Amino acid sequence: MKNNRVKFSVVYAVAFLLLGVFFFVFREEHICVWPKEPEYNPPRIYTDSREEGFSTAEFFESDSAVALRIVLNSGIYHPHAGVEFPMGRGMNALSLHGVDFSNMDSVIIRFRASSDIALVLGVTDPVASHIGDPLSLRPLRLDIPATRYYTEHRLSLAKIRPNKIWFDIHGVEPDSNLYMNHVVQVAVETGRGTLLGLPSEIEISHLEFFGPNRFVIGTSLVLFILFTGLYILGMIRYGRKKQR
Repeated sequence: MKNNRVKFSVVYAVAFLLLGVFFFVFREEHICVWPKEPEYNPPRIYTDSREEGFSTAEFFESDSAVALRIVLNSGIYHPHAGVEFPMGRGMNALSLHGVDFSNMDSVIIRFRASSDIALVLGVTDPVASHIGDPLSLRPLRLDIPATRYYTEHRLSLAKIRPNKIWFDIHGVEPDSNLYMNHVVQVAVETGRGTLLGLPSEIEISHLEFFGPNRFVIGTSLVLFILFTGLYILGMIRYGRKKQR
């Protein structure tokens, strides 16, 4: 009987160890934007010229990084330029369905830049967004301080907010809805403090979003309760048999 009790304890310990490995390996889900994934279209440059601005930009891409050389010029309310990463491929890139980011709670970005940058998620607005019109996507903005040397940052998405100016332009009543379940594109663009008329640079070597895998977390919790309950029940039954 004692050997059976030891075997039962060993089985529980092994099951607990395997469950722990499963949890720690799969507890997070991620969406990698760069280095580029085959299911997404290649990144593309954009400037405020599509809003009748006069900023210019050059785009360089390698296997390890994307780089921008930008000159912002006055002419519109908010001169800007950046790089867009479509969250789709082929005709799917034109869809307003996008990718579900609702589980994502943080972003890792490794970059260097001569001035502050902004991470912008273009999400589908149920009122204003139209297929083929990137300016109609609701922009969710997260400002990131400049770093002149390659530095990796892990940032919470809790501070990401809709761009207030967008509501005025499109005549939409301002609200705080994020619509993270329909992210059509991810962009990195010039941020606060970028000087007009002077060249600025942005280089990105890694951009990835992370969030809890709720299915794995829930499954692990259920299995832990089940294994522990069976182990306790077995020990109780063994103790009763021993008393007899």
